[in-house]
Amino acid sequence: MIILARIREHFPIRRLEWLCAGIIGCLGLRLLDPAETFAQPAFHELAGWMAEGSWGTLLFIVGVARFFVLAYNGAWKPSPELRGVFSIFGMVVFSVFALGIETAGVASTGSITYAFLALGEASNIWTAATDARVPYQERPDGKPSR
Repeated sequence: MIILARIREHFPIRRLEWLCAGIIGCLGLRLLDPAETFAQPAFHELAGWMAEGSWGTLLFIVGVARFFVLAYNGAWKPSPELRGVFSIFGMVVFSVFALGIETAGVASTGSITYAFLALGEASNIWTAATDARVPYQERPDGKPSR
């Protein structure tokens, strides 16, 4: 229960990171679903870059790994560098999805949604970089920012 209390303590600050981890992991699950998601015109460009199953596997594994890093960060040891790497990956993925949908020539709100998720990940990168830059003993409360 102590672990859950520590995760709960840092969750409000990291909620966007948790949300993006969930979105990436669930996108992976959707792409691993037997339905042919990439058969839709909006995903034509993405299908040309990598197979749907490969996208699904990659995104699911990264989403799950990111959950573990966030839990580790909150319960045991701050890991802003790992959080930053996952946020960079998320920003690239969301940007690729936004670009792929936008260049498909199909009227879709997906490109806008993914573009704003990429901006959210840019905010996560900034937060992780700030956490990595400030030595823990110099923080106002003397505690790590989990």
